[in-house]
Parts: sequence; structure tokens; C-alpha cells
Amino acid sequence: MLNVFVTAWISIRHSSASQDAQAPSSASGVYSTATFLGPLFGGISNWLFLTLFIFSFSNVSGSHLNPTITMATFFARLISLPRLVIYLASQTLGGALAGFMLRAAYGSRDYTVGGCYMNPQLVPVNEGFLLEFVFTLLLIFLSFGVGLDPRQGRIYGAALSPFLVGLALGLVSWGSAFSRAGYAGACK
Repeated sequence: MLNVFVTAWISIRHSSASQDAQAPSSASGVYSTATFLGPLFGGISNWLFLTLFIFSFSNVSGSHLNPTITMATFFARLISLPRLVIYLASQTLGGALAGFMLRAAYGSRDYTVGGCYMNPQLVPVNEGFLLEFVFTLLLIFLSFGVGLDPRQGRIYGAALSPFLVGLALGLVSWGSAFSRAGYAGACK
């Protein structure tokens, strides 16, 4: 619940449909704009916070801090159905609580959170679904490859695996956030 809550607060940005359609005006293109730099900060923050949360809560919850990872570990038969239900309910509650508190703090709904916004005028729903599917699959593949698979945990160890899983989330959330105008990124 805490990770979903914190990552929503970290990756918040002011929303405007006109911002999505604007072309970069400098010679460096998108790389000097808020479209690139905002998600860069969010990705680095997601990486560091997820790494710290995994280290902090691994004894309590087995580090199930992300609904995507929780579902993937259930289908890989690494957790049971009752744990899946408890973890998903807590993660959903954390996301809803973060949304309610963000709305109260900003006094409006004029903000976006990475992974929670898609402008249907710029990105059709079928293309948004495909973007989300590919980036989420990439996150699952990388996370299992560096730490969730018990065999990989023995290779990377208890100290490096959380760092690499956090890095996978940070890179996927950052890389997907500026890949297409009107799509705020994947995997939150």
C-alpha cells in the first residue's frame, strides 16, 4: 500500500491536453522539456523508493509492493490466492487513498500520475493498451530475471536483487512516460 501511495505522489505533474500536443522548440528536442525531465525524476525516485521499500518490507510482505508484480508472482505460483487477495486489496486501497489525498491537496483533478493518464485524442485506446501491455510485460520479464525467480535470487543475492528490481521499475516507468505524446507511462 505504501509503495503505490508514494509513487503516485512522486510522479504527479500538472495536466493539460495542450501540453501533450506541443512539439519541442529547442534543438535538443524532447530531452530539455518537462515531458522528459519530469518522468526522469519520477523514474529515478521510483527506482530508489522501490529499492528502499523492498529492503524495508521484505520480511513483512515478501516485498509485494506493486500490483503487477503481485499478479505475476501468483501466476508463477510463488504466492497463494489468499495472499494475492490481501496484497491487491492493500495496493488498491493505497492507490485510491493517494488519489483522494492528491485531489484534496491540489483542490482539483488537474494533474496526472504516470501510468494513470492517456489522452484518447492523441493515443487511441487499442494503441494505449498495446503500449501498456508491452511495457508491463517488460517490467515482469526484467523483475523475474533479476530477482523474483528464486533461481535468480541465488545468483544476484538478497542485497543486489532489490536494487535491480527497483531499477527495472524506474527504467520502464521513465522510458515509457515520454515515448508517446498523450501517454503518461506504464507500470505504476
